[in-house]
Amino acid sequence: MRPMVIALVFALAISSAQAQPAQASVAGFSNLVFDEELHGPLDIGFGTPGHKWNAGLWWDKIPVGCAFHLSNGILTITASANNHTDLCTQYHDASGGTYFLGGYFEARIRCTDWSAFWLFCADRPFVWAGLVLPSNPLTWTNEIDIIETDPETPNTAYMTLHKNTSGDGGVADQFAEPHIIPTNFTLIGQWHTYGLLWTQSAVTWYIDNHEISSVAPFTSTWQPVQLILTASAGGVNGGASTVLPPTTKVQWVRVWER
Repeated sequence: MRPMVIALVFALAISSAQAQPAQASVAGFSNLVFDEELHGPLDIGFGTPGHKWNAGLWWDKIPVGCAFHLSNGILTITASANNHTDLCTQYHDASGGTYFLGGYFEARIRCTDWSAFWLFCADRPFVWAGLVLPSNPLTWTNEIDIIETDPETPNTAYMTLHKNTSGDGGVADQFAEPHIIPTNFTLIGQWHTYGLLWTQSAVTWYIDNHEISSVAPFTSTWQPVQLILTASAGGVNGGASTVLPPTTKVQWVRVWER
């Protein structure tokens, strides 16, 4: 078989192996375009392009390899008391990577302290300061936080759609409301599946396949993003650390698009 045919067959085999969430199917997101099952070696670039994952956002110091540990199908991302640790899909030099525009995003995660699963503007390294035009929302910094946690409020999900995270260009950031969602179960120290359905008409959050919240997007929202997993000390709302070193554990990450 030619390489292209082999690649196609392999992609179909991966797609058929994973159960597609009903909410993704209803929205027409049937193509599994990103699949990290964590059964083998991690493909991480430490300051080098061309990898599935990349250690650290472009403005951060590149994390050390021991910050990412894979064992028995579980990825543990470890932060320190003073520094967060990010694993992302944009190359550290921002020259490329894996980007997404709409779709259904989900990950199986065990949160401690300030864990995060989020989407961040792919153009941010290039469009900032005076290059942000108040008249053009597509130069603003879009961000969607699928989940962030705080150990002092373990039964609260922080799920935030940002208007212009950077606040550059004289365009103040704004949160779509609601973005602080009480739950009747704990998010800290427990495994949950966190999902996000992103279309041009709505942004909808899920926990364990149950809809939690839905908001209308901003005009700046529909821009390509990278996907990021984060471990950080403290909490998104300022809570004190309860686990040192703080970790974010991940079992799998999947993205469906049309």
